[in-house]
Amino acid sequence: MTETNPTELAANGAESYPETLRITVGSVASMVDAAVAQLDGDGPAEEAVRAFDSVADIRQLLTDRRLEVMRSIMTAPPDSISDLADRLGRNYSDVHGDVEVLADHDIVYFDTDGRAKRPVIPYERVRVDIEVVGDASSEHAAIS
Repeated sequence: MTETNPTELAANGAESYPETLRITVGSVASMVDAAVAQLDGDGPAEEAVRAFDSVADIRQLLTDRRLEVMRSIMTAPPDSISDLADRLGRNYSDVHGDVEVLADHDIVYFDTDGRAKRPVIPYERVRVDIEVVGDASSEHAAIS
């Protein structure tokens, strides 16, 4: 039996992914509730959601360099990670590391052909959603 890599594109390609990826701060319970609500709805999900425990976790993931990698992949998918590194004028191993981190968080996927791995972001847009609200129990603002 062959194991499939979870970061490989689904067999039917990027068309099966929602148009938007939303990156947000939230509890696992709220994300499960949102996923169940989407499953109960008709048709494909409107967005995919990646929830993090804190804003600091999002900041650690979405560095300027990784945002540059994402933007480049979304603008014109490269033929390979080497192609992407050349396009960005960066060291291959650094770009490879950034792509792997993004793949570990289900932002980048790979279209594989033999040994070649073409990085792909199957979403038309990626939205970072951080809500800032006042804390009713104090006068300090809280980030949720």
